[in-house]
Amino acid sequence: MIKEVYKAKKLDEVLNILEIKKSRAKIIAGGTDLIVEMRNNKFNKEILIDISDIEELKIIKEEGNTIKIGACTTFNDIINSDKISSNLYGLKKSSSLVGSPQIRSKGTIGGNICNASPSADLIPPLLALKAIVCIQSKNYKRKAYLKDILIDKNHIDIGTNEILTYIEFEKPKINQVLSFAKLGFRKSLAISKISSSVLLEIEENKFKNINIALGALSKTGIRGYEVEKYLTGKTVEDENINKALDILQDNVSENLKNRSSGEFKSHAVKGVVKEAIYEGIKLLG
Repeated sequence: MIKEVYKAKKLDEVLNILEIKKSRAKIIAGGTDLIVEMRNNKFNKEILIDISDIEELKIIKEEGNTIKIGACTTFNDIINSDKISSNLYGLKKSSSLVGSPQIRSKGTIGGNICNASPSADLIPPLLALKAIVCIQSKNYKRKAYLKDILIDKNHIDIGTNEILTYIEFEKPKINQVLSFAKLGFRKSLAISKISSSVLLEIEENKFKNINIALGALSKTGIRGYEVEKYLTGKTVEDENINKALDILQDNVSENLKNRSSGEFKSHAVKGVVKEAIYEGIKLLG
């Protein structure tokens, strides 16, 4: 049962409360997942800290070759930002495919990460970008790669006295582009059954660099390292892409062999990743 509610205006306020209350407290920003949890009587914290009015966590800005996004930035903020360039098409696209218009106006990038759902739409693009998360407590700041804090389904490596403040990643080069594709059972309000984001760099008709991230295929978002290794240096042609997709299918089939959805997902993932790769190729012209 909730006994106390705090409406924070400054980050320092939140850090002071967390340092004292720790595991008794829960942070709410957009609340799109937390409200559902509360309605289903699954919320077991005594203290709620609303951070939705903290302006310093609602920024999107360039710092040299880095893009920095505040944890309270909404999906709509990402969609409408001129700082998210055409090379980051997949980040805008993934944001535009999150839930309903109401969810996109309230839900935040920080909440999408901290909820750590296997089907979280923004996690694959951020993994493909090798995003870094900035985490802060009252007494220190630390940074970590996003991939390293994704521990398990709905579980991330952020302490009870810590808060996610910013997400950072390098701006793609002029010959790089980020794409995104997902498979849901309904186009409207679809929760991803499979999603993929690809950061693609092509030079002289060869895959110079390719990062492939996958969602809803494991307890957390993952990278397709074996497929990336196979394609790097290969000519951009259907034969090589299809061989890479066969490798991916085998990997997914092995990883999901004890799950009822394994056979379906091991076949379906080929179409999703193929769409993301070819979308990237098309965007690069």
